[in-house]
Amino acid sequence: ATESYLLAIQAVFPETSFPPQFADKTWRRNLKKQSWLLAGLAVLADWLGSNQYYFPFVAAPMPLANYWKQAQRRAQHAIASLPAASVVNPDYQYQHIFPFIRKLSPLQQDADEADISSQGSQLFILEDVTGAGKTEAALILANRLMSQGKADGLYVGLPTMATANAMYQRLSRAYHALFQSSSRPSLVLAHGASKMSKAFSQSVWQGENSGQLRYDGSEPSASGECNSWFADSRKKALLAEVGVGTLDQLLMAAMPYRHQSLRLLGINRKVLILDEVHAYDSYMVRLLEGLLHFHAAQGGSAIILSATLPYSLRGKLLNAFAHGAGWSMPAPTQNAGYPWVSQLNDRGLAERQVATRAEVKRRVNVNWVTNLEDALAMIEQAVAEGRCICWIRNTVDDAMLVYRQLQQRGKIPAEDLLLFHSRFAFVDRLCVEQTTLDWFGKNADPQQRQGKVLIATQVIEQSLDIDLDMMISDLAPIDLLIQRAGRLQRHIRDENGKTGDVTQDARPAPVLSVFAPEWQPNAQEDWLGDALRGTGYVYPDHACLWRTQAILRELQGITMPDQARTLVESVYEGSIEAPPALLDVEDRVLGAKYGERMAAGQNVLSRDQGYDRRASSTLWSPAAELTTRLGDETLDIYLAYRTSEGIKPYADVVDFPWEQSRVQVREKWWHKHCTRLPQLTETELEAFRKQQHRPLGTVLLLETDCNYYHQSLGLLGEDN
Repeated sequence: ATESYLLAIQAVFPETSFPPQFADKTWRRNLKKQSWLLAGLAVLADWLGSNQYYFPFVAAPMPLANYWKQAQRRAQHAIASLPAASVVNPDYQYQHIFPFIRKLSPLQQDADEADISSQGSQLFILEDVTGAGKTEAALILANRLMSQGKADGLYVGLPTMATANAMYQRLSRAYHALFQSSSRPSLVLAHGASKMSKAFSQSVWQGENSGQLRYDGSEPSASGECNSWFADSRKKALLAEVGVGTLDQLLMAAMPYRHQSLRLLGINRKVLILDEVHAYDSYMVRLLEGLLHFHAAQGGSAIILSATLPYSLRGKLLNAFAHGAGWSMPAPTQNAGYPWVSQLNDRGLAERQVATRAEVKRRVNVNWVTNLEDALAMIEQAVAEGRCICWIRNTVDDAMLVYRQLQQRGKIPAEDLLLFHSRFAFVDRLCVEQTTLDWFGKNADPQQRQGKVLIATQVIEQSLDIDLDMMISDLAPIDLLIQRAGRLQRHIRDENGKTGDVTQDARPAPVLSVFAPEWQPNAQEDWLGDALRGTGYVYPDHACLWRTQAILRELQGITMPDQARTLVESVYEGSIEAPPALLDVEDRVLGAKYGERMAAGQNVLSRDQGYDRRASSTLWSPAAELTTRLGDETLDIYLAYRTSEGIKPYADVVDFPWEQSRVQVREKWWHKHCTRLPQLTETELEAFRKQQHRPLGTVLLLETDCNYYHQSLGLLGEDN
């Protein structure tokens, strides 16, 4: 039978010798490097060939040559079913994607005029203050690269799902202009909860790929659209012309995940825009270096955006890209200016300082609060004066503590208090987020924002465009304090609190009040004290926190952009000597960071090995055995009621009721508190997991007037 099969194969494919190039070592070496894309094509072909609609099982015996002809005809139909390729618009004008921009900011002007004529890969790193238009500058660069035939699409990678959702909304209004009007490009939202985005779900269309009707029969709109073929799997999502999602979706392309080669194929000839890069830890940075190496090696371009990057981090990113492209890497400027553009291509590294838009130049004074009672009194005084105020705490438990103390003191109406953190059921978190925007958003009713109080954690650091009159923040690393200060008097308002044609803010000069321990020049390991014990856990590099306090005491505020580089380099490049006791802590943290980088390095594929088992020091693994982020292990808790009809989800919604009933918590937190919380029995939980196709997670039963979950407080522990 084997002999018969091989003879039939030989009859269909009569070629019996290898191509002569196989004898050329250089050719074989290049083939090995390109094998990643060949593997991606093979995966895609396998998926198409496994579709029984186009390739039904054939029971009747027939000659292999006949079946081969039949299979080829069916393959043509399968290929024709794929979404039609969109044609890039060669006519670049920034007004096409941003008709609302009357005058380009200095950074955007630089992007509009930068020399991009070099061949091959290109990397841009754009550093500027919040509100300077970095995203628009990146899209201008991407548009220019695409219009000159250097890319066919783009993907925007962000740190969180919330930031990705916000970017999706922004990009949906602009991306059509990147392509010719006769094309129908797809915009995909790629992250773990994309199916819960109403905007994205409504954008998915089906039917004939060349048709002009949406699935609901309406005409195509100016908002986002996505062919259903891209939307039915996150593994295929990166194949869409334009994508927005978390950075994790990109990092998996350079890690030994199943189908990673399909992700590499998806980002081939795409411009990668990587935003908020300063937000990543050493583990993710090492993975990002691996991604940049892969992308540069296959001729791709990338644009990195950040408020500020320490010198060492900028150097790592530039080196990774240069090494992937096969270039020698000159050292970046150590005493760089700000705002700063780094441009790397086959001609070398070009660096330049650009101006800042006048509207975003400002100073935020800093004062210090060392007593909890003083902070609470400050909040109550702000409310009495009709001002809105926020306190950003570093842990959920600390945020709950302050919120409940303000409730118990009774000086602020309950309806004017809002708590926002990560330990809410998804359905309640959406409501809290919307209330936050209603109260503090750019276009919020001036009367409604008066006297409002927001107690929040880091969830508002990056994803929400909100504007506070006053702010208190727990002590945090300097880059995060700069980010938080960006939510303080973010928009210019007149004396009535309205925005619009206003050139000067009528409010008093912005002041960031930092909740911190008394200044201790010779601080010991316990210098943070009991009030900020949680801060010390979240940010274990206490020398970084001490240096942050030191430089802010010296400068007495944050002046952007003039002091941006001084602030960041003073803290992260160690130009301020920390006390000996904290240097010991810093050494331990540094050792942990080296360990994290080593662990990440073991999880990054070696491109030069080719698509081969030896390309990874770890086994090729399913998603559950690899991670794109380090941190405490988390657990999904599903809130539910026990009724006469069975177990019902907490969220009373039509779409995804169980997903919207989910709370994600640290496993350590859960093990500490779970014994007092009512749950399903093991037998019931196993039945639930099978029924809902959820291999992990647990179900927490809610009771009437229970004291462990509240719509306004979230999930509480026994200490709250």
